[in-house]
Amino acid sequence: MIKFFRKIRQNLLSGNKFSKYLIYAIGEIVLVVIGILIALQINNWNQERIDENYEITMLKEVKGALDKDISGIESQLEYLQELKQSVLKLAIIQNQPSYPDDSLYHHFEVVRKGGIGFSINSSPYESLKSSGLDKISNPELRNNISYLYEIQLKGIDFWINDFILKRLEEKSELINELFEKKVIPDSINGIKIEYLIDYDKVYNNAKTSDFLAVSGSYIPMSIRRLNQAITYMKVMGEQIENELK
Repeated sequence: MIKFFRKIRQNLLSGNKFSKYLIYAIGEIVLVVIGILIALQINNWNQERIDENYEITMLKEVKGALDKDISGIESQLEYLQELKQSVLKLAIIQNQPSYPDDSLYHHFEVVRKGGIGFSINSSPYESLKSSGLDKISNPELRNNISYLYEIQLKGIDFWINDFILKRLEEKSELINELFEKKVIPDSINGIKIEYLIDYDKVYNNAKTSDFLAVSGSYIPMSIRRLNQAITYMKVMGEQIENELK
């Protein structure tokens, strides 16, 4: 093809047909420009397709992470209900020395070990943020995802992992006052710490009331905040699903 155009150009020059050569040269330039424009357009189409595929992949990853986080939070809510029941049971039987010791020990163990933490998988969001949130073509969805992770979930993280943590620290101090530690050899971990209950010390003890009050105080807030998180995540999951349709 190059030889063909070169031969035409040479024939025009050798025949002193300058005007025709000029027209030819302009036509050749136009063809080159058109070729460049076509190449650029094809490149833009390819880039748009790459961006679209990336957007779909990342939205699916965010949705998948949200679904798993919701499942994990729902398990935490079930655990908090069990913890709540044990706190209530201990509050009722605190002044009933005839209550079976083995059942009492079970409820004390549930409350002693009881705690709460808030952890979510934000890796897909962070990956999306590092590559540019503008990869999400829908501006409303883009803003909502950012608001979920940067404002809503961080707010819940503060209440549970910072504010409630202080209550758990108070409970830990009371545990040391109410329970005696016994170190037991363990073939797997080397040692195991068992907490013993002095029932005479527990019954009619103001520290026991403090222990139950602190243990039960963070449960309602935790349940409320975790339910908020689930609501936020489900709304976002629905928005992502609608975008992917």
